[in-house]
Amino acid sequence: MLEADRILIGGSGMELILSVGAEKISEMTGGQHDILSWDPRGVGLTVPRADCFKTGTEEKAFWEGTIPRAGLEARGNFTDQRDLDAFYEQADEVDVLLEELGKRCIAYSPDTFQYIGTAAVVRDMVAMHDAIEGSNKPIDFWGLSYGTVVGIYFVNMFPDRVGRVSLDGVVDPEYWANRPAHEMWRLKTESTDEALTGFVTACAAAGPSGCALATKDSTPDSLRQYAREIIDAAYDYKRKIGPTAEVGSALLRAALFRGMYTPRGWPALAEAAAAYAETFRNLSLLSNSPQKRWLLEPLSDISRRQASNNGTTNNDPAPDYSFQGVTCADAADAGNVTTKDVFDFLVDVTREVSPMFGPQWTDGGLYCHRWPVRAVERYTGPWNKKLANPILVIGTEGDPVTPYISAKKVADALGDSAVLIEQDDYGHLSMTMHSDCTVAALQDYFVNNKLPSQDKLCGTNQQLFPGPGVTKSTVSKLSAHNLSSDPSSLEDELDKARERGDKLFIVVIALAAAVGLLLLCLIFSCIRGRRKSKVAHATYIPRGAFEKGSNEQGRIYDPYSKGAGSKSGGYARVEI
Repeated sequence: MLEADRILIGGSGMELILSVGAEKISEMTGGQHDILSWDPRGVGLTVPRADCFKTGTEEKAFWEGTIPRAGLEARGNFTDQRDLDAFYEQADEVDVLLEELGKRCIAYSPDTFQYIGTAAVVRDMVAMHDAIEGSNKPIDFWGLSYGTVVGIYFVNMFPDRVGRVSLDGVVDPEYWANRPAHEMWRLKTESTDEALTGFVTACAAAGPSGCALATKDSTPDSLRQYAREIIDAAYDYKRKIGPTAEVGSALLRAALFRGMYTPRGWPALAEAAAAYAETFRNLSLLSNSPQKRWLLEPLSDISRRQASNNGTTNNDPAPDYSFQGVTCADAADAGNVTTKDVFDFLVDVTREVSPMFGPQWTDGGLYCHRWPVRAVERYTGPWNKKLANPILVIGTEGDPVTPYISAKKVADALGDSAVLIEQDDYGHLSMTMHSDCTVAALQDYFVNNKLPSQDKLCGTNQQLFPGPGVTKSTVSKLSAHNLSSDPSSLEDELDKARERGDKLFIVVIALAAAVGLLLLCLIFSCIRGRRKSKVAHATYIPRGAFEKGSNEQGRIYDPYSKGAGSKSGGYARVEI
């Protein structure tokens, strides 16, 4: 995979700036700002790091053969009773390991994990800005993915310091800070199957000349079924080979899930999946498959842990646990939640939200009910402060991990202090599919402090597959026919799409986001004059937790002590 592709999935702020990030960020914001990015506490090159193991070998042995490392093996939509039985058989073992993990982390990195929460990150950001620009000046900020958590905390903790702030790929702060952390997985997968629908529909429209998975007779439904069959083939292979098998359904499911983040990479995703399917027709080729490296890359994403890179010469680095550490530092007290409850929850998400992507152990929140530390300072709201300057909130319709509904919820809560852009596209973050409309709004905001007069819908002009020039507009038309027309009508539309030879200008933009937890946070030191603007916005609709909060701060606790399981609420008071 390209370096930019890897960064998009998750990378440190330092890594972003030293690679492709600074140039792209400058371009997107009009080229009028100095750009500062950093690694937040516990992440990347920071010291102390959020480490729990000395070597990668030690970490691998700790989890060997269990779901947090190997993933969740399941056919289809996880309804086979044998798969369910095998899954629940691990509940007790995983519970013991999660408890032991917390103890190891605290012992290996004492006085670290309680100080890496988002409230501390925001205070660090303000301190860095004050050291460079001086105290009490407005702070300009662009947050993406987890960076939106930082941004939401910032504008509500320091509403009088808000300059030009944009949030893109928005995380719901109520789920992040006010609810048991594992519940976030349900919200994250809200739009994932919609992204998959976009992928298979665009592939069908492109046909075999543009999409390696398609035949001349392919339809969106047939390609979706083909994707299930490939995952099932991986499942069968792992059952046949046993624990030593390098590839199984969990790995392939994670790879497909990750592929939904980046629509510009969908042609390569289709090629890899097609090659993988062909390889399974001759299992002897698997070890030599040219796609093997691509398929194995998501293995490190199954637990979302960043590979260690602390500047030492260690040839066996252990992954850090910053993803779990920051997620759980901010999380509400899990109360009576047990590991069995979390297992039940994953089954429910698969059946009720995302049959294709629900059965995964990929989210940091799945560790938090057994994590022994919360941040010494937790911000729990309110999330609807009146801001010194209105901000720009961006959400994409088919974002596979931060659904549009979260962006709308945050913008609605802020009322006149926010304007919302809904981008009609797929992928994680608006920049994964180019939109002249969104770029123009960003530049006008960061250069001129001018926001759209009202919430706005922005289209895209990004080609999804080559050949007939398949775009989001093509997919939307085909999706409508797929829902309302007979098969022959859908086939007619596919034929028309395949015949079109539109030449689209392809804009490739790669920006980082921690989809899990690695931070992309940007402070812009404005070198042009600031002026405030008044904008009209939809009437604010009160939302329970967005109206209430607490200034009470948290403390460290031991979830293994007597009575810990009966605690409710958070480490600061939580009202939902």
